[in-house]
Formats: sequence, C-alpha cells, structure tokens
Amino acid sequence: MGDLTEKRERKGTRCIICNQEKEGIGIKEDGLIHALRMLNSYTVKYKNPNYPVVCRECFTKYRKLRKGYERKLVSYLIIGVLFAGFIIVGSGGRPLSFLFGFAIIAFMYLLSVLSYVPELEIEQNKVSGTKPKAKK
Repeated sequence: MGDLTEKRERKGTRCIICNQEKEGIGIKEDGLIHALRMLNSYTVKYKNPNYPVVCRECFTKYRKLRKGYERKLVSYLIIGVLFAGFIIVGSGGRPLSFLFGFAIIAFMYLLSVLSYVPELEIEQNKVSGTKPKAKK
C-alpha cells in the first residue's frame, strides 16, 4: 500500500475542472484531500498517477466554484449554529440537547463538503508572502 506521507511521483497533471491533461497550478493537499487519498489507497489498488491542477483556461471557472463553496460553507455553518441554538434554548439546556446541537452542526458541515473545491497552492503563498516554487 505504501506510506501516504511519502512524496508521490508526479507522472502527469490533470485539470480538476475540464479533466484534461494540462499544466497548471497545483491544488493544496489539505485534510480532506489527504483523507480521500487514504480511503482510495485502502479500497482501490490503483494509485492515481496524475497530479491534480487547475489550468489557465479553467481558472476563472475555478474561482467562481471556490467562492461558491466558501459561501456555502459559511451559510451552512451559520444555519447549523442557529438550529443548534434553537434546540438548546427550546429544551431548557438539557445535556442531551448539546449533543443534538453538535450533531446538527456536524451534519451541516458535511453538507457543505458535497460541493468541495480544493484550495490552490498559489493562494497559500500569497498569504505568507513567499514566491511560489517553479515546477519542473
């Protein structure tokens, strides 16, 4: 199966928007991507040789999809917190109501993950103020 922390060989790059083999900006390996790769390594014996990127032609579409995901994430979490608050206040603050409130917030977060669009590596470098490394 291999160790997931070891560096993957980048045999090819594939755009996550148009699904064609093109060069572009790589996606950031966050917790959700890592969990999906780990699940894939345990269920499917095929190792994905492609490195996911966003090509130049699809960058504007990517930005729209990413902003939409960020809006959904925030709105779903606000709705979840409001529902949890109503349940806790309506039940008089019983200990079980806190558990149900937390379950509602977790469920709303999982709903937002259905429209997940990963962050790009270049956005991480913009925040830190460092220049992105050139890919070979």
